[in-house]
Amino acid sequence: MKDKYVVILAAGKGQRMASLDEDHSKVAYPILGKPLVNYVIDASKILEAKETYVVVGFGGKATARCVEKEAKIAWQNEVNGTGGAVMCVSDLKDKEGDVIILCGDTPLLTSETLRKIYHKHEKFGHDLTICSTVLANPSGYGRVIRERPSYRITEVRPYAEISEEEIEINEVNSGIYVVDNKLLQEYLPKLSRDNKKDEYYLSDIVGLFVKDGHKVDAYVLEDAVDIYNINDRIQLAYAAKVLRKRINHELMLSGVSIEDPETAYITKEAVVGKDTVIFPNVHILGKCEIGEECHIGPNVVLENAKIGHHAKISHSVIKNTEVNDNEVVGPFEVRGK
Repeated sequence: MKDKYVVILAAGKGQRMASLDEDHSKVAYPILGKPLVNYVIDASKILEAKETYVVVGFGGKATARCVEKEAKIAWQNEVNGTGGAVMCVSDLKDKEGDVIILCGDTPLLTSETLRKIYHKHEKFGHDLTICSTVLANPSGYGRVIRERPSYRITEVRPYAEISEEEIEINEVNSGIYVVDNKLLQEYLPKLSRDNKKDEYYLSDIVGLFVKDGHKVDAYVLEDAVDIYNINDRIQLAYAAKVLRKRINHELMLSGVSIEDPETAYITKEAVVGKDTVIFPNVHILGKCEIGEECHIGPNVVLENAKIGHHAKISHSVIKNTEVNDNEVVGPFEVRGK
């Protein structure tokens, strides 16, 4: 079995977030208290990578603080494109195995999607596998160019470089790549900045691989929401809504009642026992443990709290402390800091 290495590109500036803090990196913005990039790290853990690298640039100190306990940091000091970002991971130069390249602003990416992409890459012995999807409105995305009638991939065209004919193509590049590292290191120096943005486009390796006869294919993603990337606060709010819905559905299927899922804000790290009822306007943040047959809410905030079985909590804030079995808390209590 090949060694695997994950590279997460997280050096983007995120100007459209329109923050007063010029050093606030885009991928450090939180959903349910967790930075965007950490959702990507969590999804990638299914790959059991030998090492995970996060490429940071703009606001890099903020990003590094988010990920330094879970990944190695590589600095991209020059804004020179996705290809330039991968070049910054110097540790990979002498490694053998597969590199999985991901984007740090895609918090909706799931472990199951990554498992399927890598499975296809491994099963068919590809040298390079990209992840694509089909969008009704592909504006802003690079296009996957295929040969007719064979439907063979010939290249990926970055959005800034597409022609008037290619703009009608609706199969887009997600920015996810699985690639043999020896070949990756061989082809990175062949990337050129001779383009409209004066950048190294990582997607150019697709055409270079095809031209030299290497085996290239795509995993075509059915649900495009997995590769939804965040560029502004409207998109951040949408991604948060999708994540909350996923988490709440999983809890309800496991035996937890949530009276109003639209007003339940629950982190993925929370553990909630069966037959517990969560009433409206509840925030369960951090690593909470809630026992069985509890009543939580309405209007409750729990953060890193441990709640015993059969407890009842309403109109209260509980942080970094415990509530005993059968205990009744509230209304209007504040515990912990």
